[in-house]
Amino acid sequence: MFAITRAMTVAAITAGAVALAATSAAPAPPRTTERVTVSAAGAQGDSYSAGPYLSDDGRWAAFDSNARNLVPGDTNGVEDAFVRDLRTGRVTRVSVASDGAQADRGTDVAAISPNGRFVVLVSTATNLAKWPEPQVDWAQDVYVHDRRTGRTDRVSKTPTGASAYAHGAARISDDGRYVAFTARPSQMESADRPIYPAVYLADRRTGRTERITNRDHPDRGSYHVDISADARYVAYTQFGPRGGPGQLWVRDRRTGTEEQVDVTPGGTPAAYHGLTPSLSANGRIISFEYYGDDLVAGGAVNTNTYVRDLRTNRTRGVVHEGAGGPAVFGPELSRDGRYVGYVFAAPQGQGNAYVRDLRTGKSRLASPAVTGGPVTDNSVHITSFGGGGRLLGLGSTSAQLVKGDTNGEADGFVRRLR
Repeated sequence: MFAITRAMTVAAITAGAVALAATSAAPAPPRTTERVTVSAAGAQGDSYSAGPYLSDDGRWAAFDSNARNLVPGDTNGVEDAFVRDLRTGRVTRVSVASDGAQADRGTDVAAISPNGRFVVLVSTATNLAKWPEPQVDWAQDVYVHDRRTGRTDRVSKTPTGASAYAHGAARISDDGRYVAFTARPSQMESADRPIYPAVYLADRRTGRTERITNRDHPDRGSYHVDISADARYVAYTQFGPRGGPGQLWVRDRRTGTEEQVDVTPGGTPAAYHGLTPSLSANGRIISFEYYGDDLVAGGAVNTNTYVRDLRTNRTRGVVHEGAGGPAVFGPELSRDGRYVGYVFAAPQGQGNAYVRDLRTGKSRLASPAVTGGPVTDNSVHITSFGGGGRLLGLGSTSAQLVKGDTNGEADGFVRRLR
């Protein structure tokens, strides 16, 4: 035990004030756009690349590419998955088996964990994991590559070990334990189940996989999955019979209840269904696309992008100021639920990325050309937020986002927002 004197207290406060002043005086990082689908030496990709998924610590960018010159030894001739270290520029290929062997077929990136350790892959490869039976040539499955250990595990496991026929969307919990994905019940459960995709959640610790979507509607396919940070909440779109109107749901795995997201102001089911859900980390806020005019009071608000607070049951349309639009193309929500990214196209113009601060209601351009203002040659799409909402992943064939973009291919970019 010791006594804290007034002099010590004053000194501590003074030191803290000096440190705060020094910190406050530091200039903010410049708002820049960086192309990440290049080699460690900066060489442009010699083929197309996708927009990146960003880790929440802001250091890692995961993407897939058909380029052959991003890393040495890329000789498999198929699309691969990569991770770029945004601090050092190093590029590593992650679509490899646990022994380092190249994938023998194409692989896409579906997600990256917040700390960048785990990368979720969707692949038609036959050699990323051991198979108890021959793999179907075109069937997709979901894998997790652990960048710390180098191990690649198949997540979409069926009772017989056959392919799950996954449909591309997949998400991972913050701790890497849970992975949500869509696959055929006829593969995941039994042959007498329907082929329409359902949403499943795999527990990588116990090896158990649970079905999330409603078993009472086997004729309704489910897609567009997202999960909260702890995997308690799972969002998905369930289509109606024969592809008809369906619903956007959020399932609470703790209580076993489901809440419909696409509802009218009176709480009744909407006429259409929400798409491409994006959940905040705590599962409270969700953004989504919707192509109807009955979600907000007063009807249409010239937008296809909506945000709903599941605690207050309030839905807002994200309306962009200016002629054009409406705001579409898969809105993406920041993990804290404060920002939503969307794409807006001016009349006879290309789609550009914008970020709306849901607290202030103001939007700003997130895909400026190097000369300033929106890009005008090709549209931009959004892939993810990262770095605690400070970074935004973009994909585009535009040659105006960075200087020296002359490869004529789609590339992935990271925009520093603040």
